[in-house]
Amino acid sequence: MSDNHQNVKDDLVTPFHLEGQPVRGRIVRLGAVLDDLLNPHELPEVVAALLGEAIITAIAAGSSLKFDGRVIVQASGSGPVSFLVSDFTSDGGVRGYIKVDEQILPDMVQPDLKTLMGEGQFALTIDPGKAEHRYQGIASLEPESFAKTAENYFKQSEQLPSRLIIAIAQHTDEKGITRWRGGGLLMQRIASDDDGYDDEQDAWVTALALVKTITADELTDPMLTTDKLLLRLFHEQGVRTFAPLKVYKRCTCTKNRLQEILGNFTTGERKEMVTETGKIEMTCEYCAKTFSFLAQDIK
Repeated sequence: MSDNHQNVKDDLVTPFHLEGQPVRGRIVRLGAVLDDLLNPHELPEVVAALLGEAIITAIAAGSSLKFDGRVIVQASGSGPVSFLVSDFTSDGGVRGYIKVDEQILPDMVQPDLKTLMGEGQFALTIDPGKAEHRYQGIASLEPESFAKTAENYFKQSEQLPSRLIIAIAQHTDEKGITRWRGGGLLMQRIASDDDGYDDEQDAWVTALALVKTITADELTDPMLTTDKLLLRLFHEQGVRTFAPLKVYKRCTCTKNRLQEILGNFTTGERKEMVTETGKIEMTCEYCAKTFSFLAQDIK
């Protein structure tokens, strides 16, 4: 095990690998950041949890970038949830948005992905920025869950056996305040130059069996550090963690930027946007922050 990186338990993504074995992974633990991303939208619990899964998927995928850029995870479907998106930048910034028709949302405690999104597609885009070419891969939505959809995408696109587990939960603290928490673990079997294929396969099968024992409570436990969690899983195999990346809530909305967008509308169109307060109000779909403008201030 590495030296203790984990002075902070939450809002981290931590790379790891099993000592001497072709198994690597990344583990995501989110507290305040996830709560800050989900709470402002006042979503139904099952919808907020689905957006949380997309956010953790984007972090797990994007944290492997070896260059400055971002990863965009999105899905569209024919169900009550028609669209969701989350993007993660290589410096740790994350945001997310989900579109839902609550009028047709089923009243179920734990609906599967097919119930929430129907038939549809999953897409993962790698955006290196600087006018370079984007890469996008597409897969079908898996009926079971968003995590299973992303897991199958990793298997197909990267040609690496993969396992992705995600847990989203609400925790109530000693003051009675309820907040969102989330955790995820992406584990992959990497290619090796060695000839010991059977040994490598055995190592992967063993790792899969161990990861299967992890519980949702462990992934979202605010008192359990990443190092301790990985040690519980892989203490016999030997696990090495590397310096974690701090995750933060990121949004590109600014008053100046939205003012520029409003400037693209005609004077007549802007007049129709004025509310009873005498102002034009715009709400960011990602962070749910509302900005107000006087119509005469728009140029």
